Amino acid sequence: MKIYLLFLLIVALHAENKYTSNQGECTVDSTEQHCLKKNQSVEEDDDEPVFYEEDEIAEDPSEKWKGREALFQWDPVKVGHERRIEVAPGQTVSMVTAAVKPKAFLIDNFLTEAECDHVINKALTNGLHDSSLHIDPETRKSKQYTQGHSNSAIGDFRHWDRNQDGEATIQEVKRMAEKTIKLYFNESDIKEMFEILKINTLDDGIITRDEFTTMNTAGLSQYMNDLREENPRFRDRFSEQIWLRQGDSSDRVMQGLREKVRKLTNLPEYIVNGGEALQVLRYQPFGHYHAHFDSQDKEAHPDKPMCCHMDPEASPDNCRLCRLVTILYFLSDVEEGGETAFPVADKDDYDHEEFRKREKDDLYNLSKFCHNATLVVKPKKGRALMWYNHHLDNNKWLGAMDYWSLHGGCDIIKGTKWLANNWLTAPTAELAHIDSLYLSVEAPGAF
Repeated sequence: MKIYLLFLLIVALHAENKYTSNQGECTVDSTEQHCLKKNQSVEEDDDEPVFYEEDEIAEDPSEKWKGREALFQWDPVKVGHERRIEVAPGQTVSMVTAAVKPKAFLIDNFLTEAECDHVINKALTNGLHDSSLHIDPETRKSKQYTQGHSNSAIGDFRHWDRNQDGEATIQEVKRMAEKTIKLYFNESDIKEMFEILKINTLDDGIITRDEFTTMNTAGLSQYMNDLREENPRFRDRFSEQIWLRQGDSSDRVMQGLREKVRKLTNLPEYIVNGGEALQVLRYQPFGHYHAHFDSQDKEAHPDKPMCCHMDPEASPDNCRLCRLVTILYFLSDVEEGGETAFPVADKDDYDHEEFRKREKDDLYNLSKFCHNATLVVKPKKGRALMWYNHHLDNNKWLGAMDYWSLHGGCDIIKGTKWLANNWLTAPTAELAHIDSLYLSVEAPGAF
C-alpha cells in the first residue's frame, strides 16, 4: 500500500497542466524576431479548469503564471509585409500587414466559401435578433412632444445662426444639428422634423431671431434625441446578431475554424479555446456601427480589476472586457458600402483625449466620415481582418490598450453584409493563473 501511494504521488507531481508547454524550447527567427515553438502541440487531458479564490492568490505576481505559456503577437514589420501561414492541411494563406498602429493584418481566403455559407446558414436557422431599437415613423408622428423653450444648446439662437446675420437657413439648421447633437441631416430630414412638430417658422426657408423666440425648441430637442437613440440611420449601431458556439459542443466546421485561428494567431491553445462565442452579424441598408473599441483599458477602469471572461459574477458594472485580439470574418461580398474603417490607424499625431472631444467633425460617425479614415477595408467573402486591441506587457501578458484600434463599420449603401467577430480574451499578469470561464461553459444563449 505504501508503494502504491508513493506511485500516485510521483504521478501527481509530474502531471502537466492541460494548457502548459515547455517555454524554454524555442528558436528565434532573426528576421521576424519572434519565438518559434519546436512543439506546437499540447498534452490533452480531461481536467476541468480551476477557478481560484482570492485567498489562494500568491503575493508574488510571477508565481501566479509560472509554467503557463505566455501570449504572443505578430510583429507587423511594415505596411505591406507578407507572411505565409499554413492554417489547415492543404491551405496556406497570405497574411499582409494593413497597419502598424494598431497591429492589423489582412488575410484573404482565410475562410472557404463553404465555411462562410455554413456560418450564415447556422445563423439563419437559429434566428438573429435586432441589436438596435427602432420606432416606427408613424408612431413618431403621433407622439406628443414637449412644448416650450429648450435650456440646452438647441435653445440658443447663436448655434442656429452660424454666420450671425440674424437669420438661420436650412443649411445652418443642418450645421446646428451636427454641432450640438452629432446628427447628420439632409434637407428632407429637417423639413420632416418641422412638419411632425407642426412648426411653420421654416416654411419660407429662413428662421428669424424673432421667430426663434417663440419656436418650440424643447420639442425639437426631444425629437432629435429620439432620433439619435432610436432611428436606424442615426443610432451608433444598426444590425442584427446571433452568438454561435465554437467549442466541443459545436459542429466540425465551427471547431475547424477555431483550429485555423490557433494557427493564424500562434497563441496558446488555452487562449484560443477560452475565447468568446462567435458573434455573427447581418447589416442591411443603413446598417452601420460607428467607431468604437472592442476592449477596455485597465487604467481607464480602476474600479473594474477583473476581466469579464474570468469572473463568475460578471456584469457590465463590475468587470471589464479584456479582448486581446479581434479576428473579423467577412462572410459575404457587398454591392456597395459596408467597409470596416479605422479612423486613426497609423496617425502619428493622434491624441485620443483630443480626438474624443469631437471639436471639429465627429469622425466617430462612419455614416458621414467613412472615407476620412486612414484605413478602410472593403468586404470580401472569405477575407479575415485581424488586429490587436492591446499591447503586451514586459512579461508578455495583456498590457495597455492600443487606442489606435478605434474602428467601426460604414453604412451599407446597397446589398447585405454578413460578418463575424471572433474575440480572443486574455489575462493581465496578475490574473494569468485564472482560466477563462469559456473553457468550461460556453456563453449562455449561444447556439
